[in-house]
Amino acid sequence: MKVLLALNFFIFAAIQFGLLLGILHYLQGESKSKPNPYWILALITSVTGLTFFAIGLLNTDDIQKVPPIFTPANTLFYAAAISQGLFFYSFNHSVSKSLKLALGLSILCYGLFFEYLRQNWTFEARTMFVASTYAIILAWQIREARMVNRDLGLQQLRYFQYAAIGEALFLVPRLIVLLGSNHPINTMEQLPQLLIIFTYGQILMNTISFIAIWGYWSEKLALENRLTVSETEEVKNLLQEREALIISLLRANKTITTGALSASIAHEINQPLGAIQINSEYLQKKIQEPQIDREQVKQIAKEIERDNMRAAQIIKILKLIFTEKYSAVPTFVAVQEAIDSVLLLSRSEFIRRRIEMEINIEPGLQIPVSFGEAEQLFLNLLNNSAQALERSSNEPKRIHLIAKRHEEKSIIRIEDNGCGVPIDRQDSLFDLFATTKHEGMGLGLWLCQYIVTRNGGKISFDRNFNQGAAFEIEFPSLS
Repeated sequence: MKVLLALNFFIFAAIQFGLLLGILHYLQGESKSKPNPYWILALITSVTGLTFFAIGLLNTDDIQKVPPIFTPANTLFYAAAISQGLFFYSFNHSVSKSLKLALGLSILCYGLFFEYLRQNWTFEARTMFVASTYAIILAWQIREARMVNRDLGLQQLRYFQYAAIGEALFLVPRLIVLLGSNHPINTMEQLPQLLIIFTYGQILMNTISFIAIWGYWSEKLALENRLTVSETEEVKNLLQEREALIISLLRANKTITTGALSASIAHEINQPLGAIQINSEYLQKKIQEPQIDREQVKQIAKEIERDNMRAAQIIKILKLIFTEKYSAVPTFVAVQEAIDSVLLLSRSEFIRRRIEMEINIEPGLQIPVSFGEAEQLFLNLLNNSAQALERSSNEPKRIHLIAKRHEEKSIIRIEDNGCGVPIDRQDSLFDLFATTKHEGMGLGLWLCQYIVTRNGGKISFDRNFNQGAAFEIEFPSLS
């Protein structure tokens, strides 16, 4: 008889242990939803209590004088009921340290009092105490679960309520059977069959309540997975939108670059084309004169040819720069040679604007750019200074160019005493299409920065120079 009773308790312990193993898998995973620690504690104490109780049954001959192992077994049942009540209580309230301490002390007192009953009272008295105490805790569980599910409305928590009510329905007949017994129960064989059936029914309902809460976690995890799938789909859509945006930006950048190429060509060849137009008209006028000065005609023709070559060179340089077909290995140009070429093209403009040029170039100084790039670089910077001076009332109008070696670097600095650059424009000086001039297109300084940086140098605007504007170019020393 006792073996059969113990076997049934072992079976219920094994079922609950299986639930515990299944839920521990989620504790080790990366899921956001983790099983409540109070429910885990209730399951562990219940499994341990059932195991101890089964072991105690195998070692019991006289039910009135049961082995000491029944004390921890029944104490663990009480602790499991308390923990399961805390599981639902924690949904609506914060479990304070004082409450934990009070419930812990109640578990200790329960164990001590049961040990006293085990040694001094009868089987019927112990069972009455255990059943009545458990009924109080069970009523608390049902009340807390009802309050929780009133807001959540989950089916699995409703199943728990049904199981808890079923557990109470099996608990009451146990008490009735004990109260209706006329003779003391001393051995296993004397246990009423109804008492055994109701006890198994109560443990079965308790196990079902654990399964219901396990189902609650399964529902919650399923909902989380659905949300995760939804979030994953949303992230996927966002990434696709991001990719489409990047493609659009790349296309826009290509369009801007193409437009910049066209605008730069128009901007840069404006001067040589204008000079060609003026010289062509002047040449036609000279040819119509009765006395033709051949030397003067040759000189005009040479100027037209020179301006034509200059325009062609500008187009070639800009095209190569924007299509990035320059060789990765730079050529080197003498700064003095590049400046002389620029002054040959622009000297008449400087004279017309009454601009004084002061040039100090260290002999033999070279920079790692092509000759065409150097011409573009210095022509843009000097023309910017000349245009600033034309708008300025300062006299005398002066441009100072210094080029020298300094601390393993080649430094080129161009200063003017013009009207300077407004503070609110200084941060965007080198941006494409940014300009401080009404007639400018915002390409010159951007092109200067492009030429300098692609050849390993750096160009900057000196914010501390307060007598006009100053730009400084640095290239690594050729050594």
